[in-house]
Amino acid sequence: MLALFLLVASTHFVALLSPGPDFFLLLRAALLKGVRHADGCAVGIALANLSSMLLVLLAMSAMPSSEGTMWMALQILGGAYFVWIGGRALLAQRTLELPEALAVGQGSWRVGLGEGFLASSLNPKLPIFYAGLFGVLRNSTMSDWGLLLSMGWMTTVVLAWDMALVRLLGHGRWRRWLQQRVGTLDRLCGCLLLLLGGWLMVSVSVAFQ
Repeated sequence: MLALFLLVASTHFVALLSPGPDFFLLLRAALLKGVRHADGCAVGIALANLSSMLLVLLAMSAMPSSEGTMWMALQILGGAYFVWIGGRALLAQRTLELPEALAVGQGSWRVGLGEGFLASSLNPKLPIFYAGLFGVLRNSTMSDWGLLLSMGWMTTVVLAWDMALVRLLGHGRWRRWLQQRVGTLDRLCGCLLLLLGGWLMVSVSVAFQ
């Protein structure tokens, strides 16, 4: 179970490292309104992730059995989604253009929080992503307390990474490293997602036998 949790946690963190919608939201906030505003966005994004995880766990707890049709359908959906985005990440050929410096603005932390929460909450892929992750953990017979601790860990990682990212973007060495490694991060993320997606799909097929 520990090895499976480490795989899930690693996939979650690498997905954060690979620049996605939240990355560009934070970058835009930092560029236009400064670090204070971007910090608010980071907190809003973390709260949106927490809300999605709570909804997923509530939905999972409402399912009467881990062998029911709805649970298996959730696993298939999560596995197929992981395989899809993992394949896209492996095939991605993108470059990353970053500014030379961030703005020295005095944006509103509260407004940034609202922007981050709204933008992340409206992302329909977020609950599907967490449904897949928690599906893997629940399928390994992890206890409810274990799932809650995993939720707390993932929320903390999202907040800590996003706030650190805002500050790292102000350093030229980090910007150059990220620009040079974006392809490697995409491929690493893709491999881990394919592994998790494949594990979910296989577990469903075994359950049906």
